[in-house]
Amino acid sequence: MELVLKNPFRVLGLPVSASSREVAKRVSDLEMFAELGKEKKYPGDLPKIGEIDRSLDSIKDAARRIELPEMRVFYSFFWFHKGDAVDDLALECLEVFDLDADKIWCKQLDKQMGIGKASWRINRAVFSLMMVDVLEHLTASYFERALMDFAFALEGLYDETTRSIPGAAQVSAQKVRELVVDALIDVAVKSLAQIYGPNASKVLQHCLHFHDETLAYITAKLTNPLANSIQDAVNQSKAKRDEGTSIDDLRRKNGLSKVEQFVYSLRDSLGDKNSYFQAIANSFADEVIACAINAINQHKAVPTAIVLAEWAAELPSYGQSRKWLIEQRRKILTWDSDYVTEEEPHDDLADIEADLECDEESEVEINPSPPRKIVLTSTTICPGCSKRFEPSEVAEYTDFGVRCPHCRQSIVL
Repeated sequence: MELVLKNPFRVLGLPVSASSREVAKRVSDLEMFAELGKEKKYPGDLPKIGEIDRSLDSIKDAARRIELPEMRVFYSFFWFHKGDAVDDLALECLEVFDLDADKIWCKQLDKQMGIGKASWRINRAVFSLMMVDVLEHLTASYFERALMDFAFALEGLYDETTRSIPGAAQVSAQKVRELVVDALIDVAVKSLAQIYGPNASKVLQHCLHFHDETLAYITAKLTNPLANSIQDAVNQSKAKRDEGTSIDDLRRKNGLSKVEQFVYSLRDSLGDKNSYFQAIANSFADEVIACAINAINQHKAVPTAIVLAEWAAELPSYGQSRKWLIEQRRKILTWDSDYVTEEEPHDDLADIEADLECDEESEVEINPSPPRKIVLTSTTICPGCSKRFEPSEVAEYTDFGVRCPHCRQSIVL
């Protein structure tokens, strides 16, 4: 877990409360040792959790990443805080990679009637995040516990968590929450097991400890790519119909089947009572039934229309859209099913369904479209290398934002 193992505070061997002067002094000392080819160690390095790179480049990079107050606060959420004797005892265990450290923080938090001390919460969150990579069979339990602890540390315990961080008072607390959330979503998206889905939309089910503003931000980050993909598919299908879509395209569901899974992923994330989800689901189902009507009106292709109408009826849809869809389905099902045009000379309903299944199996699976690209209009700071860059310097757009032109890190916007 690079956020922890390559944390700039760990690289520099400093506590998160280190002042700018202390950082400058440590950088100078480490650069001298690096130039002499000597290895320097400090208390709190926790060498058993992973190696530390203290080369000249790594030292300079670490200093640069916490140069700005906003980034210093951000990285402080991914390294251990020494708050009291409980933390000291747990960190002593981690020096030899004794996992009893976890039990120490858990025991203290279990004793509390409320949400506990800030240092215990953030330290257990950092430990949990670190263990996501170490114990892959427990990835879900550790990551979900980390989400809960980060939520408490970022929301109710934010002032206590950041009180000792120099410059924290100058920084927007909500901006820090968003930076931390972006990093956590990135961890979930890149998870090899993809236990939360390819775009980690199921993570939303475990974010309920965050306050409303942060939860809304998380929801948008996780659901916008799905919604965009669905709307793109609907728009492309409409364009095909306007141009006179072929019967072959309609038999292949006009490209809509490739994003059907995203409709259900959205429902799982938002719930079927959510008005935003209902609007997207209605738009998708409306387009499916429109394709069925097109098959009847333009091609007199009854079997294809029936398959599409039945599929539309199975999809989530709501309110007036649902009533209209069911009425159109009824009309299609009562059409003269014995009438077949020359374009479908030998097909019956079973043949159409079999062909559709075959077509769907052969289609290339697509990933969610990225959120609508935001055109940067001001200087941006990379959370990875802390370097600034102008809109004209953007290396490329990624699935979730832009890529830093300096370190190539993907930045969520």
